[in-house]
Amino acid sequence: MTTRSISLNVQTYSVLVDTLCKEGMVKDAHNVLDLMIQRGVEPNTITYSALMDGYCLLGKIADARKILEFMEARGCAPNVVTYSILINGYRKSKRIDEALRLFNDMPRKGLIPSTVTYTTIIGGLCDVGRPLDACVLLDEMQTHGQQPDLVTYATLLVCLCKEKRLHEALLLFKMIEDNGLVPNIVIYSILIDGLCKAGKVDAAKELFWSLRVKGCSLILDHII
Repeated sequence: MTTRSISLNVQTYSVLVDTLCKEGMVKDAHNVLDLMIQRGVEPNTITYSALMDGYCLLGKIADARKILEFMEARGCAPNVVTYSILINGYRKSKRIDEALRLFNDMPRKGLIPSTVTYTTIIGGLCDVGRPLDACVLLDEMQTHGQQPDLVTYATLLVCLCKEKRLHEALLLFKMIEDNGLVPNIVIYSILIDGLCKAGKVDAAKELFWSLRVKGCSLILDHII
């Protein structure tokens, strides 16, 4: 395109970087970023975030962190998505304490963690067997005005059931309803499975049949 005197803008380059990263061609994507700078096209937050995500997908968290530091050094401010990408990379690498440090750094940068960010950290705590810390973070999330969604609750519910903390799991289930959300079939399935594995078959049956009362009969008809 450049041979026809068509100048590529930051959006075009960013799409190319993102596409290359999704194909696993992160080195090529990084070369595109270097080329942008050489040609006087300054990468933006979207460009840098896409490249960070590419490195995280390959498990190269150190390289992703270098991109964060590089973009800040060039005066490009990371946003909530940028931080969430790197936090998720740390989570997948089971480096939850580093993810937490990055998470705690967000308010100092004037960034408010999103529901996705909180859910990622909660999932990371669950991954390393720290369900109670995850519960504390859920409370903190709501205190700071971020409402958990069903994905957040499901993530924590799976962990509580796995750790056989059925009392906390049932309290969490009640919290979902108290917060005005309608538990879906995924939430019910997680809790029913947890109750069965804990030997609480009668409680599991009661929850299962309560689905009919709550409008899930069509789904149940397929299950039965």
